[in-house]
Amino acid sequence: MDPSAITPDDQPPVHYVSDGDHAVGSEEATVGTTGPGGAQGIRHIRNGRSTGADFDANGTITSKIEGQPTPKAERELRTAQRLVEHLNSRCGQWGAVELKPPDAKEEGIDATALDERGGPPLKIQTTVVERDAWQSLSRGGAHTSEQQLEAAVQTVQQAILHKRNRPKHGIVLALDATDAVATALPRVAQEFRNRYGAWAAKLGYDAIWIVGPPSFVTPLTF
Repeated sequence: MDPSAITPDDQPPVHYVSDGDHAVGSEEATVGTTGPGGAQGIRHIRNGRSTGADFDANGTITSKIEGQPTPKAERELRTAQRLVEHLNSRCGQWGAVELKPPDAKEEGIDATALDERGGPPLKIQTTVVERDAWQSLSRGGAHTSEQQLEAAVQTVQQAILHKRNRPKHGIVLALDATDAVATALPRVAQEFRNRYGAWAAKLGYDAIWIVGPPSFVTPLTF
């Protein structure tokens, strides 16, 4: 894919990234980088779906999503696999991700990965961050939005609160921003940690991550 095909000439220079997604096939992402604070824009294409987001100098995030919504099981598998791949790239030794059987008892765990060093398994709970786009996308349309950084941060907090009644001890919460990448922008995670990091760390999870396209997997707690 030619990055110029989806990035206008007047956009900042881009770095082209292509990654294999072992969970659900191949995918490609174009990542814009400009100004202080790292990446300011993301363009992501996978299996006919496209999504993009930009953060401007006024603190406004604009985003667009096109393509049919991802089925739940596929979404959970991809999110968990992306997190495991990220952890393994940082000296983790986790095995293949396995989804919870459909008839399993609800214990707040959507996926697991065995520790190849013999320790306890990695238990992953997933939830989407974006909740407004899927109805219009299911009808074949596109979803566009514009929001301030503060609103994006609060959307992340609401996604965490959506799971407030689920088990937390021994579980890693993975917030799925793979199809709706606005909240995967690094500035969103940075601002979330500044405002709500201490609150999130006290909820009882082993860790909370925002999981976006390749290279955009970011911890929300330390």
